[in-house]
Amino acid sequence: MNITQLKYFCSVCAFHSVSDAAGYLHISQPSLSNAIKELENEFGVVLFHRHHRGMMLTSEGEVLLKLAEDILSRTEQAENMMRDLGKEKKRLRLGVPPMIGSLILPNIYRNFVPNEPEISLEITEGGRQELLQKLDEDHVDMVFLPHSTPLDRKFSAIKLEQLPIVCCATRSNPISALPMVRPADVANTPLVLFENSFFQTEKIKKWFYDGGVTPQIILQTEQLSTMLSIISKDIAAGFMFRPLIEANPNLIPIPTETPLAVDVSLVWKKEAYFFNSMRRFREYVESASLFMLC
Repeated sequence: MNITQLKYFCSVCAFHSVSDAAGYLHISQPSLSNAIKELENEFGVVLFHRHHRGMMLTSEGEVLLKLAEDILSRTEQAENMMRDLGKEKKRLRLGVPPMIGSLILPNIYRNFVPNEPEISLEITEGGRQELLQKLDEDHVDMVFLPHSTPLDRKFSAIKLEQLPIVCCATRSNPISALPMVRPADVANTPLVLFENSFFQTEKIKKWFYDGGVTPQIILQTEQLSTMLSIISKDIAAGFMFRPLIEANPNLIPIPTETPLAVDVSLVWKKEAYFFNSMRRFREYVESASLFMLC
């Protein structure tokens, strides 16, 4: 058994088809079939049931898949560690929620990337739970995470900022004249929010619940641009981090009577190898003013 055979085996598992997996791997179908047969012969097992619905794993195949995924993940980690010790171009995989990304990514691309040309930056956007899962499964190296309680002990973190959440609307929206809002003040106001997987949405909905109000949500989206467009056209009001609203002259920030805010931290796994690119980025974050819009 070798790494190549395991990669081939995992590809067949993913596609449930030798022909589709062979096309993905850019090898011939007979070569892939032979690699699977060699694995089966080596251990004296049948890895797949072959029928009209495709290649379905046997119980022995399911055991090998779990082992193979772990082996391949550790192999990739070992390769990355050795590249980190060598002179190849370094990679840094960052997870960023969209609204936080709109605040910090311009600064990162303006001030970090030009000064670290040997580091290849890869950005993954997503909600809090999605990014935590990707971090836990080693699909990203570090994430910017909103939170209001201490993180799991398996993570290390640097707290960067506390961001206030405010209601926002156009000047023509009646609520923009209020000095602050309570849930009852926006009970009948159409609202656009981020999807439930986003941490700030959880806090906003709890704010409404605690105020005994069911919010009139007309849309939930993952796209910041969609939210800004709907709010700017006075179709609905919304809730965003205050620095974003202050940078938009068409929108009015309205504080909530009970202040809403989230902490934002840079987070990584304690047990993960701390690459040089991660160390360089942490040093940059600790010395930079990421949340100052420029």
